[in-house]
Amino acid sequence: MDALILTGEPLPLPGRVTTGAGLRAWGLKEGLRCAGLEAWVATRAVAMEGLTEEEASRHHSALWEPDTIAALVARLDPGCVISQHWGILRDVPPLAPPLAIDLAGPHLLERRLWGAENWVEHLEEKLAALRRADFAVCSGERQRLYFLNHLALAGFDLTSETLPVIPFSVSPELPDGAHAHDSFFCGGMFLPWQDPSSAIHTLIEVLEESGRGHLHFWGGPHPRLDVSRGRFEALMERLESSDRVTCHGLTAFDALAQEMVRCGVALDLMASNPERELAFPTRTVVQLWAGLPVIHGDFDELGEIIGHAEAGWSLAPGDTDRLGDTVRQILDHPELVAVRRANAQRLVRERLTWDRTIEPLADWCRSPTRREGKIALTLAFESKDREIADLRAQSAALQSELDTIHGKLSWRVAQGLLSLRWLWAALVWVALIPVCLIAWLWLTIVDLLPARRDAVDFPPPPGKTVDTDSDSSR
Repeated sequence: MDALILTGEPLPLPGRVTTGAGLRAWGLKEGLRCAGLEAWVATRAVAMEGLTEEEASRHHSALWEPDTIAALVARLDPGCVISQHWGILRDVPPLAPPLAIDLAGPHLLERRLWGAENWVEHLEEKLAALRRADFAVCSGERQRLYFLNHLALAGFDLTSETLPVIPFSVSPELPDGAHAHDSFFCGGMFLPWQDPSSAIHTLIEVLEESGRGHLHFWGGPHPRLDVSRGRFEALMERLESSDRVTCHGLTAFDALAQEMVRCGVALDLMASNPERELAFPTRTVVQLWAGLPVIHGDFDELGEIIGHAEAGWSLAPGDTDRLGDTVRQILDHPELVAVRRANAQRLVRERLTWDRTIEPLADWCRSPTRREGKIALTLAFESKDREIADLRAQSAALQSELDTIHGKLSWRVAQGLLSLRWLWAALVWVALIPVCLIAWLWLTIVDLLPARRDAVDFPPPPGKTVDTDSDSSR
């Protein structure tokens, strides 16, 4: 086997609900196979409940867990391993083949927006994962500039070839369908930093006011954990209250693709934030692939591409008036929607299919090499980690010793006396009063005593004599 891709997300197997990261891993695998390489993708068994190894292998897939990954790699014997993002490497022990990392989004920033604590530990985890890598790719030009800094901190030699871009890509077999121009599609999983509510509310208001068009909403919380923090429930109340909306919930990807081609336009307009500015959204590319011109934000890389190709409408997320006018234009001019539909699929066909975008990764997989200087850098950091661990152990030992001292009765007594230092200060001042009086009395008595005069014989000055008989001769 040439390459094994590792992910922790559900894969888009028939009848299975997937995620953007699952689609990304699948696309890398399919792209490498289009390039003539034997590639498989393996995901966490917990993400594919009920799937057997035999069923997975029919789709060039496998299942892994931290305690089985080494055996899986030994059995498949890949020439290289590709980690679909760095986060899963915490659960992956060191492996023999060269390692590439697919940096398909600002995962560290996502963790921050998710509310992760111990931020330094998350950063250290990311840098430790990147130090293990021999090669890396990402999914956008903006992301490349963001990730280059982290690669530099991980010891990569930065050149113009470092971190090639492989945008999120889809099958070169584009679907066809009977699109209804006044049927709107909106879907996806809700994450804490993604807020499409304003755009959805505006769309529903226009549809209700005009008495035309319909919104099909295919969405819900993440299949493995609800990270919407309750916002999904609030939006669902508005969606379900309108007779211009049909809610379908999360659906297997193959079934969803068949339903998408029946719609005319996709709504994928979210509020701007740093993560959205760096993202190359999976759902948006899938919507373009299905022949849906997309109403998208004008602030990210894909929004600029959509606007330039007229493959949809690139709007400022806060401009509700312009969004309302755009929806009315769509309802009134089906011919405009047809033109932009053709532009959407032309854009995908020319720039976003996995047979066209995979080459930078496929080229490395054909001759995977270990990054120069990686071992020395790894050993240096391991030495530093050991030094830090030793210092932490010493600190813990000292703390234990201090805790022992603090537990002794003498220490507690001393601390109790110390806490009364204000009282001791007052007692000292009181004790000094008699001492000062005694000293004052002593000095006074000494001053009143008569001075004592003792005869002192001084030697005569030089050159003079003393007449010792002068008194007796008088």
